[in-house]
Amino acid sequence: MKIISPRLPKILQDNDDLRAALLQYKEEIEEQSFKNQMIDHVVEDQLAFQSCSFSHCTFRECDFKKARFCDVEFKNCDLSNIKLQDSGFSRVTFTDCKLMGTNLTGCTLSQVTFNQCSAPYILLSTGKIRNVNFIKNDFRGCAFDSCRLEHVALDTCNFAEADFSQTLLKYVDLSSSEITGIRLNSNDLRGAIVNSLQAVELSKLLGIVIKE
Repeated sequence: MKIISPRLPKILQDNDDLRAALLQYKEEIEEQSFKNQMIDHVVEDQLAFQSCSFSHCTFRECDFKKARFCDVEFKNCDLSNIKLQDSGFSRVTFTDCKLMGTNLTGCTLSQVTFNQCSAPYILLSTGKIRNVNFIKNDFRGCAFDSCRLEHVALDTCNFAEADFSQTLLKYVDLSSSEITGIRLNSNDLRGAIVNSLQAVELSKLLGIVIKE
């Protein structure tokens, strides 16, 4: 699915002190590039990032609730277990990132791509997810419950043991992804696109017995 990429200027200002930037710029961090940095135990609400690039950055025990990311790229970053509840992401890419257990509950995602990310147990509950590509990601055990999905493309992802309960999957193509042990309600599944093997697996959720 065609997604609008982050709109970044050709030249970004290199910033070698991400921690200082997070504490200094209370309103917005704009047109800056952060590389090979690690920050930990930073708690800041309502941060705003505009036209920024993060490469090989690690965030530990950080809490960025209600943050805003617009035209931002993350490459080879580790955002595992950080808190980003109720944040907004517009024209953002995550490429080869680690997002294990990252808390994105209640977030709004628009024009976002997750590409080859390791994100088992990521939390996306109650999110509004529109125009988002998920490409070759590990989302085992993730929480997609009570989400609103619109124009979402799933390409060869691992959603084993994921929770999609109370999330309508109409028009969502699951056929190339691993969905063993997926948790959802029968009504949520109506209109979803699956392959024949998945149909057999999902028939158990519907109480159907297939006789060979």
